[in-house]
Amino acid sequence: MHSNLLMQCRRQLLIWIKSLIDTECAYTKVELREDFDKLKLECDNLKNETSFLRTNFLELIDNCKFLIDQTTEILIERDNYYSEWEFSRNILTPRPDWNKCSHLITQWKNLSLGKTSEQLVDILINEINHENMEKKDTEYFSMMINNKNELSQKNMFIEQLCIDISSEEKFIKNRHMRRRITGLLIKEIWSNKLFDENRLEEKTNIKLTDYVFDYLTKRFNSKEIAIEICYNIKDACNRYQNRYEINLFWQILTGQIEENVYYYEMKEFARILQYLIKLCPHSSSQSLLSTIRWSDLVTALHELYPNWTNERISLLIIAAERDLKQSSKERNDLEFLLLFTEDDEGHIGEFLMTIRQQLKLDKIEYIEKIKDLLIGYPLISINQFKQAVELVDPNISKEELQRYINWVFELEKISLTSNKEAILSKTNENIQLIKQIQKRDFEEIILRLECCSCFMH
Repeated sequence: MHSNLLMQCRRQLLIWIKSLIDTECAYTKVELREDFDKLKLECDNLKNETSFLRTNFLELIDNCKFLIDQTTEILIERDNYYSEWEFSRNILTPRPDWNKCSHLITQWKNLSLGKTSEQLVDILINEINHENMEKKDTEYFSMMINNKNELSQKNMFIEQLCIDISSEEKFIKNRHMRRRITGLLIKEIWSNKLFDENRLEEKTNIKLTDYVFDYLTKRFNSKEIAIEICYNIKDACNRYQNRYEINLFWQILTGQIEENVYYYEMKEFARILQYLIKLCPHSSSQSLLSTIRWSDLVTALHELYPNWTNERISLLIIAAERDLKQSSKERNDLEFLLLFTEDDEGHIGEFLMTIRQQLKLDKIEYIEKIKDLLIGYPLISINQFKQAVELVDPNISKEELQRYINWVFELEKISLTSNKEAILSKTNENIQLIKQIQKRDFEEIILRLECCSCFMH
């Protein structure tokens, strides 16, 4: 009896123990109601703060965009005020542009530094007197001597002006050619050269070094006068080397710069002009009164040079304003053909000069990319140079690439020298062998490339 009762009590105890264990297991993850309420309150507060911060953030974004727009408008307005101020200053208070003297007087920037207008006039007078004294001392030139050991370093133009060592010393009269006469003669040579090239049936390019002496001989119908003019051209180009057109002509004539540099500039100027003519409502008319809108000029420049920044385009617009003496903010149309006029010496306006400067910046950037690929190699082969150019300019044609190689490695000069000295035969195999083994110093490559007409295709 007692044993049965004891067994029932034990069973009941086990049941309660199991129930207690199950209850403890079931309530292990249960939080207190008080803690839950606190957490819920904190969560609601965080949600409200997040919503408030998001609203403030969106308002700040709108305010920031508004400030950016306002700043942009202020900068544009500032640039416009500056352009109008500069334009008005040039009209209302005209002053001499002393920087123009830098084209005539060497080291003008150093001479004119910190000087007043009166002192600058004195400097000009001294330079003129000094030039006149030099003219009195140099009435004749002595002819250059033909040194056969230096034939490889001379071009056809220089060679035609030299006399043999065995010949008697001769003197050439110094005509003291002025800058204007020099510019006119250079412009005449370029014009007639282009005319003669177009007149040929094969449309071949005549080298300037081969053309000048023959043209002057034909023009004056005398070889002696042609030699005299050539010596005077040499003297004038050295005296007026600060003038871009004169210096470029002389450097091309003496083989220091590739002739295509001149033609590339002319082609770019013509490309811009033709594009603007198409925008003109009366494009068939060749009158100087043909006009377009200023906005059309800006759009055209962006389309012609898509890689140029707004700042670079704005420089062109400012230059055009100076050439035309009017502001782009005026609603008047611009007579764009006046931007492409030049004087009788071949000097161009500020607009085309700025185009030339921007093209030079593109060329410097182009050369820097090639330089980065070649740097580190003391000697560079033709294949290495070719690969670097193709990586930088993948759209370059084979003809253009060969033109680069011919100029940079002076292949034509090497071939000519070899033929003169009878060292190598004239077979194509030997010429190809020269091209394969020819190597040049890294610095020479870059210097030659800077004197070449190179650009992104």
